[in-house]
Order: sequence, then structure tokens, then C-alpha cells
Amino acid sequence: MKKLLGLATLVLASSAFAEDSVTVCPNMFKVLAENETTRVIRFHQKKGESCPMHTHGAVASYVIKGGKLTYIMPDGTKKEGPQLKAGDAFVRPATEHAHAPAKSETIAIIVETK
Repeated sequence: MKKLLGLATLVLASSAFAEDSVTVCPNMFKVLAENETTRVIRFHQKKGESCPMHTHGAVASYVIKGGKLTYIMPDGTKKEGPQLKAGDAFVRPATEHAHAPAKSETIAIIVETK
């Protein structure tokens, strides 16, 4: 097992066109449980997969299988996430980004605010 997302980028301006991650990339983001304010999501990005622009509420994540992801920000710039390994955990604020094609498989459990 390795590490996942390591994104600490706060996007202050968000696009009116970006949609929820589960709606945009249902094969990568699967809702395991949810209520009115929070949801638990299984994130699984396979090698070579990408995901268009989408939004996330504030999250707390636990890495099951690590990797390093590249994010494409609303202005088109690319941001490298840190190399993560299994067992890592992190929190980050709400964000908007796309996922560039992954160089390796990454799996995590995400607790996200709505």
C-alpha cells in the first residue's frame, strides 16, 4: 500500500461550471456513506486515468495505496501533489481541479464536507 493525494492547494475563485467529483468521475469517486453534511468516498485512480475539472468540499483523507497525482488547476497550471504512501492521512480545504493522467494507481478513503 502506498500514499495518495497530497494536495494543499486552496483555490479562491471557483468556476461556475465545475461539478461535483462523484458526478464528473463516477468510476474514480464512489460514495460509501453520506448524510446531509458529510460523505465518505472511496477514491481509486488507475494508472493512465484522468478526470475533468471538478470540485471537492473540505476533506480528510486516508491513503490505502499511494502514488503521486498531478492536478490541473482552473487557470490551466499543473500542480504536483506530494509522493504519498499507504497509511498517510491529510486534510485540505475545498478545492477545484482536474486530475492529469496518473502515472500509478492510487486509492484513498475521503471524508468530505458538502
